Amino acid sequence: MCQWMGLAEWLTRNIDEDFIIYQISKNRGSHDIQAQFINSFVSSIMLYSSIIAGVVVIWIILCFLIPAVRNAFDNVKFKIKKVFFFIIDWVVILPICATVASFCFAFLFTFAQVDGTSMSPTIKDESTVFVTYMEKVERFDVVVAYVSAEDNIINKTSSLDYSEYYIKRVIGLPGDTITWKNGVLKINGEEIEEEYIKLSIVGSGTSFDGIFSYKKDGVLQPTTTVIPEGYYFVMGDNRGNSIDSRDIGLIPFKNIEGIAKYEFTGSGIERID
Repeated sequence: MCQWMGLAEWLTRNIDEDFIIYQISKNRGSHDIQAQFINSFVSSIMLYSSIIAGVVVIWIILCFLIPAVRNAFDNVKFKIKKVFFFIIDWVVILPICATVASFCFAFLFTFAQVDGTSMSPTIKDESTVFVTYMEKVERFDVVVAYVSAEDNIINKTSSLDYSEYYIKRVIGLPGDTITWKNGVLKINGEEIEEEYIKLSIVGSGTSFDGIFSYKKDGVLQPTTTVIPEGYYFVMGDNRGNSIDSRDIGLIPFKNIEGIAKYEFTGSGIERID
């Protein structure tokens, strides 16, 4: 479970171990980072750059039109000029760097810190993951998904009463039938071996009988045995300690934010499979 806040802002919350907290450098306040990036940050940078450019242009014009100003600048010591131009360089470079970095975090990728065990053993507690927005979602990808009372089911099991971000594995795609009973996963009637799950927890956790629940435009839809178009069925690898589509229903495609590709731990970098 995760929540994405402002750039370089980290959120810490104490909640049940079933949940995975995401502390991601990305502002999703209105659930539209691209629009926020264009409308707020870029506008601020453009204003800042325009002010700097205007000051520089005025200074150049004064130097050409007023000999006293030009002579005064010529008489400034070299060391002072060097410091002056060094400051100017950074005043120009920093907005460019900030724009590039913010663009990457808004459109390409981000990093997230995990706190919890619902994806164990695939993703360790307190590790950091690299999340990309650019790849197509496929079966068995580990994804970050936006979960809210508007788009998901509220019941005693999920205790969902606020919007959060979950990290789970995509099990079912549109058009699939799914069951998970006694540790056995069946997709479209075919038994699937899940190598990413610990043998000791295969048989634990809530079974799933193949009846999907989901919401559309905030309205609970009739249950179905086939995943409808535009929805995904997700589960945590730690089946006995994970709140997922078994509890909160299907995840709309529009709410899947990105795919977790790499995990950073104290022992190094590992690819998430």
